[in-house]
Amino acid sequence: MNLITLAIPFFLFAILLEVILDRWKGWGLYRLNDAIGNLSTGILSRIIGLTYKSLFLVIYIPLFALLQPYYQLVGFHWSIDNGWHLALAVLAYDFCYYWKHRICHEVNIFWAEHLVHHQSEDYNLTTALRQSSGGLQLNWIFYLPLLLIGLPAEIVIAAGAIDLIYQFWVHTQKIPKIRWLEWFLITPSNHRVHHAQNRVYVDKNYGGILIIWDRLFGTYQPELEDEPCLYGVRKPLNTFDPVAANFQHLKRMALDAWHTKNWWDKFTLWFRPTGYRPADAESAMPVTSTNLANFKRFNPEISRGLRNYAFIQHFCYSAATLSLLWLNSQLSFWQLLGTVTTLIFCLAINGRILDGHPKSYYLESARLAALACAIPLLSNMFVPLFVSYLIASALVWWWLASKRKEDKVTFVSD
Repeated sequence: MNLITLAIPFFLFAILLEVILDRWKGWGLYRLNDAIGNLSTGILSRIIGLTYKSLFLVIYIPLFALLQPYYQLVGFHWSIDNGWHLALAVLAYDFCYYWKHRICHEVNIFWAEHLVHHQSEDYNLTTALRQSSGGLQLNWIFYLPLLLIGLPAEIVIAAGAIDLIYQFWVHTQKIPKIRWLEWFLITPSNHRVHHAQNRVYVDKNYGGILIIWDRLFGTYQPELEDEPCLYGVRKPLNTFDPVAANFQHLKRMALDAWHTKNWWDKFTLWFRPTGYRPADAESAMPVTSTNLANFKRFNPEISRGLRNYAFIQHFCYSAATLSLLWLNSQLSFWQLLGTVTTLIFCLAINGRILDGHPKSYYLESARLAALACAIPLLSNMFVPLFVSYLIASALVWWWLASKRKEDKVTFVSD
């Protein structure tokens, strides 16, 4: 059980507390659709990570073993039980994280993965959990320099978890600038800047824990009182489907590579600066950027019944995910893969329900039918609970479908 999985209950408690305060104080920080979109993307990230081995470990551990004579000669001996060693490891990790994070914003192929974290047009604690599913597995490259100081893989993993857990609390709008901390640490104020799409804020404040890297390398930008942050990305996602979120930029680059007639561009656009598009591909498939002067968040109008249904389904998927994270070691690979695949389709369809997508009625009906067909594959212990869930979902969905002509739905295509 890793540190991030252990931290999840505390994350959820903090989110619940912020939601309660948001409703009580009337801050307006949370929209149900965006919050579910964020959490669904976070779930996708965690469950997909259960199905493959980390390329970082596959490469880092053999290289670490190969460099043992060098470590013995220099005298490197790190211990995860030594607090000072762990603190220094976090410092070294955060330095590498700064450069990884910066390159992710500056190079197309790396932005394709990191973009997911920035797609939310709200900024609250659920935004912190909005993470890429990491299918490209490119980030390990930036942590190879840690081999030079002899950091064992388990300490790198622990330092990375600490770095990521720290970043959770800075995803809030309700903590103002914290005076002297702004000079040394990543705070909610300077991380709000990082998530903003205002021109003055774009590509600033890359640090994970420390802001000193940004001050040293010229990427620091304070939050300005006369420039409120507008959150999201300049080419909006316009869906709450977490699967589509992970393919947004990859899909665009693949289409550009297909349509451009320039063979050099076909192979190099992936590694060009973020946002680069071949002129002929851009002409054939123009993508409109957000008009910041008239910025409107993606917020399709659906009925209260659909919103409540999507919320309850998400609650069920979250419960299933927490169980999977705790019990996955007891499953065979094929049981794990089947469970993860099922959850992926469930999350994607729930996102389309929140979109108000016209096909969501058929997709959800098909989902319930497919789950009913899977009942014989379940352990007898889970059958009564699963059948009860299916019956309740089917009855509510049938009732909502019968009322759909009365629903006022505004669908915004993606």
